[in-house]
Amino acid sequence: MSTKKENLELDIAHFRNLAPHIKRFKSLCAETIDSLLTMGIMEVSTAFELALCDAGGHEHVSLNEGDLRRNGKPSDAKIASVRTHNYGQAYCAPVHNIHGKMGCLRVQVYERKQNEFYYFVIPRRVYASIPRSSNIDIPFEMDGTPRTRNRSRINWWNYQVDTFELMALKDYA
Repeated sequence: MSTKKENLELDIAHFRNLAPHIKRFKSLCAETIDSLLTMGIMEVSTAFELALCDAGGHEHVSLNEGDLRRNGKPSDAKIASVRTHNYGQAYCAPVHNIHGKMGCLRVQVYERKQNEFYYFVIPRRVYASIPRSSNIDIPFEMDGTPRTRNRSRINWWNYQVDTFELMALKDYA
């Protein structure tokens, strides 16, 4: 999938946050990586999967049911950026394409107003009942602060973890 021009800035922010966790990138030329990013050639979601592999000891499998596997358990890697929707009345991070996934979701969320990253590990038992036509929407206040108390049926903030490393390592039974 190619990067849309309007999403390039968001992809670059996601990449800069996850790059320190990709061991195999340490020997690559930073100028070349920057060029690939600004041209939209770098597939940031794949880089995110590799970062989770390196930080959490996962195997990179890229299957429909999940991108990663560790100890025989699948999980899926998702990046999301907070955006306004509902005619500017709501501000949330949509997590798309969750149907058919068989393990927990490892989600990196970028909030651009406050330039913050948030990490989530969402067990399958929590998101499995979401209809195919829906997504996970992680809510934020309009100023960019997390809306940890909300009217959602499921409070996604209950699945937040503090660091990238914890997101890569945490498992659910």
